[in-house]
Amino acid sequence: MTNSKFANEVLKGLSLKNKKLPSWLIFDSRGSEIFNEITKLENYHPARCELEIFNIHKSALSKVFSSAPTQLIELGSGDGEKTMVLIRELIQDGVEIQYTPIDISEGAIEQLVNTLNQNFKTPSLNVTGLVADYFEGLASITNNSDKRKMVLFLGVTLNNMDIPDGKSFLKKLHQSLQNDDYLLIGFDLMKSPKLLYQSYNDPLFEKFNLHLLDRVNECLGANFNKSFFVQQCHYNPKTQAVESFLYSTRKQTIHIKALNKDFEFAEWEGLQTEQSFKYSIQSIEKLACESGFKIAENFYDSQRYFVDSLWQVIK
Repeated sequence: MTNSKFANEVLKGLSLKNKKLPSWLIFDSRGSEIFNEITKLENYHPARCELEIFNIHKSALSKVFSSAPTQLIELGSGDGEKTMVLIRELIQDGVEIQYTPIDISEGAIEQLVNTLNQNFKTPSLNVTGLVADYFEGLASITNNSDKRKMVLFLGVTLNNMDIPDGKSFLKKLHQSLQNDDYLLIGFDLMKSPKLLYQSYNDPLFEKFNLHLLDRVNECLGANFNKSFFVQQCHYNPKTQAVESFLYSTRKQTIHIKALNKDFEFAEWEGLQTEQSFKYSIQSIEKLACESGFKIAENFYDSQRYFVDSLWQVIK
């Protein structure tokens, strides 16, 4: 990500009447480390539930690969913990695997490839990591492979996108794939707002959101003081999203050197830093249809808090 793109996002977001910055600005190496700590929290259910889904349904997922030669592709693979559950099952079932994780972080790809090569010393697994934009990576694979593809888009990445942006992303993904290719995509399901409140108000979430201010200070020469902000998450029934805010504890002026601009914060004014939309099965079905996919199967955790939905490309 270029500094100009970062600067444009900050200028746009802080100029709004209701200030708002996208959460992806938080994700440098330190931001990613904090988020990884969040996924291990007992009350943060998405990561735990999705790992349970892979452990419960690994055999059913393996059968998809057995039905035709299939290339496994993952967008934003992270540490690959969930994917390794599937890879282990595929190896046990005697399936030849071509696995291609795609990520913009060279360090993340290098670490994952090394981990896989250490954990699975078998000729039936071939790993090729791609450091690229999702769609650049997919285009290079599509042009060089005649295998059916299974694309993994796990976690809550789509849930964090604005609804119009999520729809645009899925339509573009559909265009990048061939007829009968598969997409396995994660959705956090709507549940009790009390549970959502517990999940998103751990002190680690405050640390994660406040890191955004560090990022703006570091990249753009701003003078945010983290001690003058507090974080809080709320479920908004109108948007059906958990929304996270940093609240200014005092009236203050923030100067951003790279923008040569001041931004005023009133006492207790909020800056929205995150959103996580919660889905119903009906809204997932509608989204799949509108994006050019059909749902082949839904895989749930035992509490039905989360679903990994298997979509087939229709062209």
